[in-house]
Amino acid sequence: MSRRSSTEFDVIIVGAGPAGTAAAYDLRQASLSVLLLDRHTFPRHKACAGGLTVKTIKALRYSVAPVIQSRCRTLDIGKGLTRSVKFSGPGEICALTVRSELDLFCLEKSLAAGARFRTANRILSVRESQNYVVLETADGPLKAAFLIGADGVHSRIRRLAGELTYGYKGFAIEGTLPIDPADPPRMAFDFNVVPSGYGWVFPKNDHANIGLFSGSPAVALHKRRLYAYARRKLGRTDLRHLSGHAMGMGGWRYPPRSRRILLAGDAAGLVDPLLGEGLYNAVRSGQLAARAIVSSQMNGKPAGSLYDRLLKGIRMDLRLGRLSAAWFYRWPNLGHWALTAKPVRYTLMKGFGLGWPLYRIGLGFYQLPFLTREK
Repeated sequence: MSRRSSTEFDVIIVGAGPAGTAAAYDLRQASLSVLLLDRHTFPRHKACAGGLTVKTIKALRYSVAPVIQSRCRTLDIGKGLTRSVKFSGPGEICALTVRSELDLFCLEKSLAAGARFRTANRILSVRESQNYVVLETADGPLKAAFLIGADGVHSRIRRLAGELTYGYKGFAIEGTLPIDPADPPRMAFDFNVVPSGYGWVFPKNDHANIGLFSGSPAVALHKRRLYAYARRKLGRTDLRHLSGHAMGMGGWRYPPRSRRILLAGDAAGLVDPLLGEGLYNAVRSGQLAARAIVSSQMNGKPAGSLYDRLLKGIRMDLRLGRLSAAWFYRWPNLGHWALTAKPVRYTLMKGFGLGWPLYRIGLGFYQLPFLTREK
């Protein structure tokens, strides 16, 4: 369907974060008309630790170097605040950014590619037919051949479309601390400082992001716990910009059921239950949703069934993460011993440095000693 008016598009994407903009960028490369909708104007604050793994950087279609604040080759892994072990990789294992800056940068890339953007205060209903989808908004109806719900953990598109009713939420709370750029703390993960989760320190240009994550919806994370962690970890409590946010999980059970409505990122529950990392799966699922739509346009098959097949790798990784989290957080002493053993440490750092997802590291660990990182 070619765009005939300001209310008709090939694809409407609700949510202009990493999943939505990744989809928009690829759809524009295929010359489809795209409308991005979001409740907010950009830049806008987004609670996020801001860690970009190598696999995320490799998945993006363009360099995000202008919004990278620091790069990490080493980090500390601790059990609680004791038994900390230094992990070092053969190269960069993570880049650190500020999420509001990253999101604005990715949105601008999509707009430069030809996508359109609007704010939408309220989506009232979604109606799918054989040939198109209609969104009723507070500002009037919008029509598209396809709809992507990339509107986060509290996705309205998911609720209105009746998709992924069995997802669940993890939670994180975080803040920032000013630091001396000449003497930053080391990047760190301290597992089991909270049940089913960890504390983190991510140093950037002039501040460190510090927070707590739990993958269990039964665990309450509040300011007192964060202040206690900051005091014990860094001897400081001068936290700024505190915020908490839920994280969409359970996506290993997401089978797209609609022909024309697809979910991506947190809206599809694609956050890793082991580490709470969601940016890679957001970007990748947005790209896969775009690929399914383009293929559907070409062969006439339902985009939902195409997307279902394309998501198999992500769902496999999520299942592995779920099993690993259940084992790792249930037996923390054994889990920390296994994680920090030299063979495991080498395998993980080499695999992450190559940009491999967890399931590929597990299946192809024997190859790692013979591989070198691509420049």
